[in-house]
Amino acid sequence: MFETLKLNFSEANWIVTTILGIYIWFINKQSASAKEMLDLRMRVVELENTVKDMPSKVDVENLRGELNSLNKQMDSVQHGVRRIEQWLIDNKK
Repeated sequence: MFETLKLNFSEANWIVTTILGIYIWFINKQSASAKEMLDLRMRVVELENTVKDMPSKVDVENLRGELNSLNKQMDSVQHGVRRIEQWLIDNKK
């Protein structure tokens, strides 16, 4: 009855080796290599350093306030320059 299921050692070895090879190939395909992990780690460190050096929202708002103040001062200086220019044009000899 079980004569048809009888396998010799070489056939069993071949079947087990094939199944094990397919399993290892599938697992390796799904997992990341050490080089890929190192590349990802380096990218994360680089991004962390970039974000650490970026200004915060408070810093940006402070800069906006300073720029507004400078713009007001420049407007008054520009108004004075226009008055001097107009005076020079009017008093041209």
